Amino acid sequence: MRKLIGLVIVLVLILALFSSLTVMASAEVEEELFAIGIKFEQAFENGDLKTFEELFWHDERLTVFWPDPNTAFRIDGWSQFLQGYLKGMTYYLSQLPPGTVNFEIRQPSINVMEDVAILTSYWILTMPTPEGGMAVSQGRATFVCKKIEGKWVIIHAHASTFPTP
Repeated sequence: MRKLIGLVIVLVLILALFSSLTVMASAEVEEELFAIGIKFEQAFENGDLKTFEELFWHDERLTVFWPDPNTAFRIDGWSQFLQGYLKGMTYYLSQLPPGTVNFEIRQPSINVMEDVAILTSYWILTMPTPEGGMAVSQGRATFVCKKIEGKWVIIHAHASTFPTP
């Protein structure tokens, strides 16, 4: 009977240790994923193509929906996203005076399922207009991330603006 009780105690201790390691791993994963949001904000504000390139999956299976009236359809593949949208957007943003673009992610939420995670949030973008004023856009975003070769990357992005009243 003592051996059985001893075995049960050892099993409980092992389970407790495993559970605390899982919680620590979850916290680390969430930190890595929140870092994607922070890097995205910074890349947007600075028109930083290199950082955007680090965040997205370089594969033709990448899919993106972006709130751009010139790109009303899904963008399929890394090369189409890079050439057809990302390079132009970051060039435009990089030409604006420093500190005039503010991109803020609000209420981020993360749902992790092993090597796939879904990040959802609201966003607010404030930036200068060609006429010299300031424009404010608001919307929501979803990033589906996957851990590939030890690194979390965005494999699908969907951003949309709030409907105008």
